[in-house]
Amino acid sequence: MAPYYLAGYIDRECTEVRVWDEVYHGSLMSRGLFEWPDMVVLTGLTAAFDRARQLAAYCRHFNPAVVCVIGGPIARAMPSICSEVFDYTCQGDVEEIGLVIEAEFGSKHCAEATAPRFDLTKPTMGVGYLETTKNCNFACSFCSLSGEGRAYSSYSDAAINAQLDALGDSFVVMVLDNNFYGNNRRSFKRRVELIGDRWRKGQFKGWGALVTGDFFKRPENLALMADNGCKGLFSGVENLDAEFLRSFNKKHSLDSDLHRITNACADHGISFDYGMILDFSSQTVGEIDDQISGILSDARVPLPSLLSMTIPIVGTPYFQEASRSGRLMPNLLLSDMDGQKLVEWPKEPLETVVRFLGDLLKFKGRKSALGRHAVRHAWHWRKHYDWEQTIVSVIRPLLRFGGTLQIGTPRQMLQNLKEPDLTYCAMSDGLRSAYKPVFRLESHLEKEFEPLQITDQSGALTESFLQAQAKPTPLAG
Repeated sequence: MAPYYLAGYIDRECTEVRVWDEVYHGSLMSRGLFEWPDMVVLTGLTAAFDRARQLAAYCRHFNPAVVCVIGGPIARAMPSICSEVFDYTCQGDVEEIGLVIEAEFGSKHCAEATAPRFDLTKPTMGVGYLETTKNCNFACSFCSLSGEGRAYSSYSDAAINAQLDALGDSFVVMVLDNNFYGNNRRSFKRRVELIGDRWRKGQFKGWGALVTGDFFKRPENLALMADNGCKGLFSGVENLDAEFLRSFNKKHSLDSDLHRITNACADHGISFDYGMILDFSSQTVGEIDDQISGILSDARVPLPSLLSMTIPIVGTPYFQEASRSGRLMPNLLLSDMDGQKLVEWPKEPLETVVRFLGDLLKFKGRKSALGRHAVRHAWHWRKHYDWEQTIVSVIRPLLRFGGTLQIGTPRQMLQNLKEPDLTYCAMSDGLRSAYKPVFRLESHLEKEFEPLQITDQSGALTESFLQAQAKPTPLAG
């Protein structure tokens, strides 16, 4: 949602803004859009660094005067190389874009009221988005927020109300905080009741949020959320192995028992959702298989919302530990850190793990069990949920793990057909088609399509990557 918040800092009377989200809209391949902007602002997770360079190169090819800006996790994790590639490297929060706009176009192009441009998100199938806090009060070793070390803070009532006003009427609202619960109960209660007031006035039918495991230790928290219109909660259970959680400094999830949490949420008419992380460097295929099979055989608990490999995200304590211990695979690319392939040496034979991982992520051999579980889970809790929640509880796991058909423009679909088959292992996966320019570029721009390599043939960090991580610099222009 960052682009829509960024857009809110730009005056809409004298400036036209467009947003393109490659996760939602597919690959940006339109010459007209590359030619159009005077400024392009790019943001994403660290694994998207190569793609950010490629998009900037396309824009510069068609408009050499375009100003290219990078921000977010990429800029904070690799400020040195970002300052070489982009005109501005923003290492702060979205507010920093105002300084860039003023420096390039003058203060009249900066918005006086900085409400997010939710109007640019349409259509969203009735889903609205909201942010009430920044960062997180915990420090899980695998999380990029831990690497950045920025303080947890909450928005003022005025700022939250401005977002809700900009949101307008929605079917449901998703609060996208990294941790909605936080470490200040007064702030938590204030924000819940503020959103609840809008729910009672009919602005939306319900809302959901992301909370950490400590939220569930106080039963009154669920009652407060339910009384204020909350219909769904997501929490990072991550793994059912307590030793795994301790190793990642995720002690606040040690008591995150799926049965207890699901039951408690259902008793308040709230659906529960969670994510799971697979770590083959510390767990065996058998152990992970038992966890997944156990969930599939138990209709009381939901399936996880996502299955991801452990990702040694650049800048995190986990990345530092993985590189020091020699767990990173050789010839590793930054773009390999997508959570869908092995990037660390597993504790069991590589061929065994890769075969199991590929089948698991596609639910190969488990499709029938997936369908049965989705229907049985929804039926089991039907008396606790409204009909919308019941329908979602059936459809959601099927869409996540049942396989999806990628549809887009003819050019996008042709590119998808050219993609090499996934091997689920960084050492054998081929480069994505994005690394081959779709337009003929000047030679000085072609270098932006060379992937950033993290490790060399021995698995040690490359010199180019170490230089990319050089100490932060001020806002670069």
